[in-house]
Amino acid sequence: METKPTYTLQELADYYETTPRTIYNWLKPIRKQLLEMCPGKKRLRVLLPKQVKLIKEFLC
Repeated sequence: METKPTYTLQELADYYETTPRTIYNWLKPIRKQLLEMCPGKKRLRVLLPKQVKLIKEFLC
């Protein structure tokens, strides 16, 4: 995966060769942490590189 400032769920889904819904379900266990990184937001529309690192650590 190329390094860029933000990633969408679709981009992550393409990288892991799955659907955006599956990526969303994978994120559920760490959703609280991700939302704490973006205070005031109720939806995660864009994933920051630091969040992608957490996701990769969770999946490994």
